[in-house]
Amino acid sequence: MKAGPIGGQGGTDQPVGRASEIARRLDRLIAREAARSGGRPPAYRELADRINGLAGRDVISRDTVRNLHLGLNQKGQASNPTVETLDWLGRGFGISAGASYFLDDARAAVVDEQLDQLEQIGGLRQALGNDGVVNLLQRASALSDGSLKVLLALADNLQQVEERAADRDTGQADGK
Repeated sequence: MKAGPIGGQGGTDQPVGRASEIARRLDRLIAREAARSGGRPPAYRELADRINGLAGRDVISRDTVRNLHLGLNQKGQASNPTVETLDWLGRGFGISAGASYFLDDARAAVVDEQLDQLEQIGGLRQALGNDGVVNLLQRASALSDGSLKVLLALADNLQQVEERAADRDTGQADGK
């Protein structure tokens, strides 16, 4: 991958549109991270330090992260980062696709879908807080559609049995 600017000769609107798309994707990544950490988005300095730590050298500054997030450069014009900068930015969020996440709509859609799936899994794990349930889900993912339907029906039946038992226990505790 070439490490030069990504702007090019495509007309005056191209860098502006690309800069706003990069900013939008970066905003989504920051929002996802904020949601995972209780609502606090990472500071630009934190992101730059993380990325530079991964690279083992200084590849991005907090100002560059901020400017990419805003879609502007220091002069208030559309940002035009290098492919290398975008590659490290993606890696800083755990995206192995790196720059292609920011530059390729199809690749970004695939990565976003994967991130959504990871969030759902993370949400399940957090909400359930039960490693046994997670293990069951992992095993169930290898089952056929027919077996999954049976497993779901069994889970529904077990839930109803437990709810009835809980209702009976509550009724006895209330003296009914």
